[in-house]
Amino acid sequence: MNLKKAVALTFITSALAFAQQEAPVEAPAETTTDQAAVVSAPVESTPEETAPVVEQPSGEQSEVTTAAEPETVPEAVQPPAQDSVAAVVPAPEPVVIDSAKPVVADSAKQVAVNVSEPPKAEPAKPAEKPAEKPAAKSANMGMPPKTPFTVIHGNSYNIVENEAAADNVDLLLKNRLVKFAGQKFVYVEPAGKKGVVSLGNFFGAMDLSANLGRATIGYANYGFAADLRLSLGQLNIDDGDGKKRGTSAGDDWGLTLSKVLGGYVVTASADWITFADEIDFDPKEGPKQEQRYRDLTGSLIVSDGPVARKHFWSAGVAFVRHVNEMERGDHVVNEDVDSRTTIVPVFNYGTPALRSDRANLYLGLNTSFPIIVNDAIEIEYQGRVVQTSEYNLGMTLVPNIVSEVLLNKYVMFFGETNYEWNVLRYIWGKNSMGENYAIQQSVSDKVNASIGVRFQYDNLVACEFAFGDSFFTDTKAIFNGEGVFIKFGGFIYF
Repeated sequence: MNLKKAVALTFITSALAFAQQEAPVEAPAETTTDQAAVVSAPVESTPEETAPVVEQPSGEQSEVTTAAEPETVPEAVQPPAQDSVAAVVPAPEPVVIDSAKPVVADSAKQVAVNVSEPPKAEPAKPAEKPAEKPAAKSANMGMPPKTPFTVIHGNSYNIVENEAAADNVDLLLKNRLVKFAGQKFVYVEPAGKKGVVSLGNFFGAMDLSANLGRATIGYANYGFAADLRLSLGQLNIDDGDGKKRGTSAGDDWGLTLSKVLGGYVVTASADWITFADEIDFDPKEGPKQEQRYRDLTGSLIVSDGPVARKHFWSAGVAFVRHVNEMERGDHVVNEDVDSRTTIVPVFNYGTPALRSDRANLYLGLNTSFPIIVNDAIEIEYQGRVVQTSEYNLGMTLVPNIVSEVLLNKYVMFFGETNYEWNVLRYIWGKNSMGENYAIQQSVSDKVNASIGVRFQYDNLVACEFAFGDSFFTDTKAIFNGEGVFIKFGGFIYF
């Protein structure tokens, strides 16, 4: 047999074997030229399977790998019948040689290159996922999407005021008005005598201020919010004795403004509250009498709530002017005067410490630094007038924990606790005998804890409650209804 043809048949047979992807044929450990010819030579050759003759540039014709008239093979190496060949080597599936790209047997170098370096198949590209629609940007200045863990809760949840945990209704009314934007719900708290409604932009609330009903009306969008609070208890009498003007405990005039600036929310609030019944009397004869039992409060709070995801904080200052005195003529006559001015810088921090698909654990620390200045009082002592004074500086840390878990899509269980530590309280001043004094104190004597449950059915209704101490310590409380719940309230969603 022509050596060139034998070599070409060997290389081409190997190439065809590599090309069988579905049923590859393993080559024997050692294959001679004659064996390659026996295996690769077709039993029958048809005109359709015969490759065309390609004319070389030199004008000579070269024989292709499967010639129409193969060279006669000695009888000793005659190819066996088709069944015998199949028994020796599994027959690969028929391979059709593309006539458009003929393989030239005369060029051994070219054949060797084609066999030794088969075309590299490109790795299959993974099926491309359909392009996801970009999530619609929340108009709420980057506020987190609404999930079971970010819904507005009733006042039985987050009593400890953890910054990272979800908001309750009271926290929204207190200093997070902008979060009313886009919310549509009705919340009712029977035992707390409170009702809140949010219409998307406008919202309102009804609750108690001392013994008076207080109404709140407000407006909120994603950049600005404001509300006005009012509870009235006014009485005017004009008779033969003179003029009397009375104000009932709980009289409240309040205003809150909130503005989103960049990624922060700035909230300013002020209230004028009468904390005890007071009567001013202007008689037709005699000195005028005036009672002053009121608190003038104000606060300025900055929060990173709208953009926070891992670290949540708020910082600011609260102010309280507490007035508790009665004046007749030009003199203060009541003995229990405790009028004072209080300034309290605050900083609160919270973070989700542990998270899973169905549970969260939030850790927080609320801090305050109260500064109290009591009004000076002049007292006559042993024939001389003594002016008393008192100053108070403090630092309070309140670590807190809130944990929540979704038992299923309808039920959430939550528990929370906090620990109040008065790290430092330093008091100094002068008493009614004219003696200077100083007091230092550090005490941690208060721990609060509660557990609660939230039931929600789709986006229609929800109710929440947290158990009070009496539920666990007084079995009669379950039946008489006293102290069973700390808070209990329900939502209707729209």
